[in-house]
Amino acid sequence: MRKTLASFALVALGATSAAAQTSGPDPLELGVDAGITIGLGDDARTSIDLPVSSARIGFPIGTRTSLEPKFRINILTGDGDTFTSYRAELGLLYHLGSGRYPGAYHRAGMYLRPFLGVTGYANGNSDSNGLLGIGFGFKHPIVSRLSSRFEANLGHHFGDGDTTELGLLAGLSFFTR
Repeated sequence: MRKTLASFALVALGATSAAAQTSGPDPLELGVDAGITIGLGDDARTSIDLPVSSARIGFPIGTRTSLEPKFRINILTGDGDTFTSYRAELGLLYHLGSGRYPGAYHRAGMYLRPFLGVTGYANGNSDSNGLLGIGFGFKHPIVSRLSSRFEANLGHHFGDGDTTELGLLAGLSFFTR
């Protein structure tokens, strides 16, 4: 009986030790996205940004949630003129998870991403607008710390000349552990 209790205690202690080694803060998600943005309405513009349109960093704040700042800047020059456009977003990812990848909420499965931000440009004149939108996407693991990411989103620009746009993104996410 004592040997059985001692064995059980050692197994329980070993399992606790192993769990302590695998637990800890969730990893950061570093990513880049290629994108197509299609303007909707009368003053519509389409933008195709390949191979990379934006960079992002995901900070896990809960089991299924993370905050994700995202940045994009484009600079075009020619004939002595320079045109600069920028976009900064803050998204809140809610990971719906996947039964196929249990416990890997930040690495795999579907997610929702409401976001807000600012967009603008400068070319001698400058202007900026507020941005509000929502995205729906899917992450699929490639290898242990790398996932692909696909998203469709709808955004609305507030300010001079309100516009709405549809965005399609394809990206890679690298996890820090």
